[in-house]
Amino acid sequence: MNTAGQDMSRDLTQDVLLYKDGKLTVKKATSLDSESSILLFQYRLSEQLSWSMQTVLSGHSLFVGLPNGELLKGTKEGLTAVLEFAEEKLKINHVFVWFTKNRPDKLLLTRTFCYLGFELVKPDHLIASIAGDLRLMVYDIQQTHSSEE
Repeated sequence: MNTAGQDMSRDLTQDVLLYKDGKLTVKKATSLDSESSILLFQYRLSEQLSWSMQTVLSGHSLFVGLPNGELLKGTKEGLTAVLEFAEEKLKINHVFVWFTKNRPDKLLLTRTFCYLGFELVKPDHLIASIAGDLRLMVYDIQQTHSSEE
């Protein structure tokens, strides 16, 4: 099966399955510390093609770095599935996405993520101080699950 996205040439047998449905599979690859872990998302586009992304879950936030180069087929659909999973299953407050500021497609990426509900991280935000040459965008998740329970 072809996998678009980041290099997934790791031993996946040690990963812990967190979630699986018809198209989306989420695995916990490793714990970085007591509050952070690497999550692997795989979104099935067709029988022959899937999209994958490695992320970091830390505290109440999910961090997603976009690889350099043109976004591969399925990225938008895969990221939408990641957002839905983050909101419904992880019960987190924010999803941060970042990419280098010198990318030739940075304006297109910014517009695309704004369309998905992301906003540019404000310069006075704590995480912006360590961003360097990265453009950071954040998706704030409205937590309504506590009032529904």
